[in-house]
Amino acid sequence: MTNAIKEIFGETSAHSRMDYVALSRSGIPMTTFQKILEFTSLQQKEMAALLPISERQIARYDDNHTLKKEVSSHLIQLTELFDRGYEVFGEEKFQIWIRTKNRTLGNVTPLTLLDTSIGIQIVTDLIGRIEHGVYS
Repeated sequence: MTNAIKEIFGETSAHSRMDYVALSRSGIPMTTFQKILEFTSLQQKEMAALLPISERQIARYDDNHTLKKEVSSHLIQLTELFDRGYEVFGEEKFQIWIRTKNRTLGNVTPLTLLDTSIGIQIVTDLIGRIEHGVYS
């Protein structure tokens, strides 16, 4: 786990991917959700479009609220994807890339695919292909 991931989820929560299972099940607190927003540089509206929860519902939660398992799991996957993207592209270039139409993805922006775990995996795989020079 990278230092950024450990800072977001806490040293004790991010030793391995198995720790993410426990973290998903127990739920991510809204304070961590705010850290994820900062890390990804996504607006709350953009994030709500990617999650199985409405923007209005997110706005109503206080800092002590714990998000449900499905939302927590999706947030962890998104955080890992952004961490990987920052590692491969650099933060600024990744922020541009994620919002730019991509021919390999059928001329849609990678960001629009991140509302499902399958879409997250497709974008993660593409980042890996780019990193290894087999982008097509």
